[in-house]
Amino acid sequence: MFWVVRCTVRFRTGCRSGSGSAHCENSHGLAARAGQFPQAGLSYGVVDNEWRLAALETHLRSDRVPAILQVGSGDWFGGLEAWLSEGSLSESSIAFAIPEVTSEDVAAVTAVLRSGWLTTGTEALAFESELSTYLGGSDVIAVSSCTTALEIALAHLRLPQGSRVGVPAWTFASTGLAAVRNGLHPVLIDVEPDTLNLSAQALDVEAPNLQAVIPVHFAGTAVSVEVHETAANHGLHVIEDAAHALGTTDHRGKIGSPGTSHTCFSFYATKNLSSGEGGAIATTDPDLAKFARTYRLHGMDADAWARYRPGAKAGYDITEPGIKANFPDLLATLGRSQLKRFDHMQAKRRAIVERYRANLTEAQRNLGLGFVPGEMDSNSADHLMIVVLPERTKRDDVVAHMSANNIGT
Repeated sequence: MFWVVRCTVRFRTGCRSGSGSAHCENSHGLAARAGQFPQAGLSYGVVDNEWRLAALETHLRSDRVPAILQVGSGDWFGGLEAWLSEGSLSESSIAFAIPEVTSEDVAAVTAVLRSGWLTTGTEALAFESELSTYLGGSDVIAVSSCTTALEIALAHLRLPQGSRVGVPAWTFASTGLAAVRNGLHPVLIDVEPDTLNLSAQALDVEAPNLQAVIPVHFAGTAVSVEVHETAANHGLHVIEDAAHALGTTDHRGKIGSPGTSHTCFSFYATKNLSSGEGGAIATTDPDLAKFARTYRLHGMDADAWARYRPGAKAGYDITEPGIKANFPDLLATLGRSQLKRFDHMQAKRRAIVERYRANLTEAQRNLGLGFVPGEMDSNSADHLMIVVLPERTKRDDVVAHMSANNIGT
């Protein structure tokens, strides 16, 4: 038998999967291929030419009770196909991504719309302060995305052009592109099949040829302590890609807290905490914090709020050629509203993941269905609920049938 869990909650878990650019290489010379099914919004990849991953994501309306549906026997996909053909979901559509937005969120955004100030100002400053408190005191610099956060953190290192930066073979394009944008060379490094996080052993092999590394806490599971130890042993600069990992903890505490490396977060529409778009750098390095605050706005030493608020001093200097990546109040106020209930949102997410795993246990045991990570990680932010389909299963067939029955993946 195969158990299918139909789960609907107001938020979803996004997917960051893919490979680096054509300039990237794998530390053992193996191709890391990736692709997408745009019509279904699902990304996939093959790591070391054999590891096939599918992500079934938890999302949508929390006021609906998940239905556990038993289907078929023998060929599990045949049973799933038969169930879907009955049109059981004809009266209900499960969309790919609907973030949790409450009346309080709407009121907060409306207040900013009526305030007369939409760009970076007091709301953005308050969001930085409140996220800093959540992270235990790290300095927080809010920017337009996790991509620009990575780009700024790398720019601050001032590495020579062409320097090599290690990135995991399993990641979204932005991890490698942040290096490319700084004139650096991203190097794909193999990942652990159980977590799809950077492999410490593979990093150790490649580290003598690297100047920096960007570990990714994939799906909310923290990279291993051995990765940090390996980077330290080789004297590598470390920038942590925590796009999936707000709320994740490891041996050092919360990712992004004092004691961790420079950390980059995402507040994209699909993330655990969403402001629609946005990101942030968390650091205890005052030089990086000062650099980021000017670099995110063309290198200007005074933003619009500093120049135009009542009693402000006019004028500014361009300290160096920066980028346009500031975080406006219109987005910051939504982030602030969601941060107030973030722990509650995380608790709901954890309950959903536990229910998925519990009800897929029989399929895991009898049909070869797998999970990433293999065992439940109590320290994870639970950004993704990932299953690995049984061998010889055509994932695009599964995606197509789900899509045909109004189930986004």
